[in-house]
Amino acid sequence: MHMISIIIPVYNVSPWLPATLRSVQSQTFTNWECIIIDDGSTDNPVACIPDDPRFRLIRQANAGVSVARNRGLDEAQGELIAFLDGDDIWHPQALERLYTPFIQADAPDFVWGDFLRFEDVTNIARPSPLKNWKQTDIFWQNLLITNFLQFGALLFKKEKSLGLYFDTTLRICEDRDWLIRILKSCRVQHVPYIIHYYRQRCGSAVRNTDRFLQDEIAVLERHIHAPSVPPFIRRRARSAFLFHSAVLLAKLPGRKREAAQAWLRAFMLDPLYTENYMQILRKLIFKMRKSVPVTEIIPYL
Repeated sequence: MHMISIIIPVYNVSPWLPATLRSVQSQTFTNWECIIIDDGSTDNPVACIPDDPRFRLIRQANAGVSVARNRGLDEAQGELIAFLDGDDIWHPQALERLYTPFIQADAPDFVWGDFLRFEDVTNIARPSPLKNWKQTDIFWQNLLITNFLQFGALLFKKEKSLGLYFDTTLRICEDRDWLIRILKSCRVQHVPYIIHYYRQRCGSAVRNTDRFLQDEIAVLERHIHAPSVPPFIRRRARSAFLFHSAVLLAKLPGRKREAAQAWLRAFMLDPLYTENYMQILRKLIFKMRKSVPVTEIIPYL
């Protein structure tokens, strides 16, 4: 049985870290090590770590999540690697479900599963703004259109990440950039289970809308000009980015005009890209349903 190295970067997440680590410790797959990279926290994450030799704490001066994940990649001893953020939760069978394809005769290099978002404090499940609509047979190119992968729902061969580090100049969207690069050389398989529960906090990095959009378009422009990317993927990727910009800007005071302009540009670039409209429809349908606290699904909160 392979060993899995779990990399958890943490920065001032002590209120949520105990639940995260309980979800790791409760995994039905037990052959793992958990490397917790404390990125210069001012709280006390060491007090949250269970008395279990499979957990290992590494401390560093605050340098950002990319540096922390890179350190975790260097420290990992397992043949397989998984990531988890310090405020998120795993399903009890997360590792077992992600690991199963790796014992097949024709094992993939990279396995991904599904995720569910939930609100902090209320623990209410939220609709996913992204859906995996197949756009091309080349898997990494799909990520140019929509980032439908969640970092806590992945498992991959360590050998595929050797020498492949996160870009430390990116403060946001560094995960999408790294995924595009690693997936260019991976055989990929999906497992149709919810693996990961993503906690949506008001103070999270993605709430910095302008910086998020700045880094997102920088990552897209870095990759969409590759010779192998067909023109319709470039057009669709830019349309999806503009639509996403419109959604985010519309939530901010005084930015409605910008949001409308971004949506119009998205429509003009690719009017047949129905996912731009389906996102709105899915959210409306979700709001009509009864809200379900994820505490009814996972026991760690």
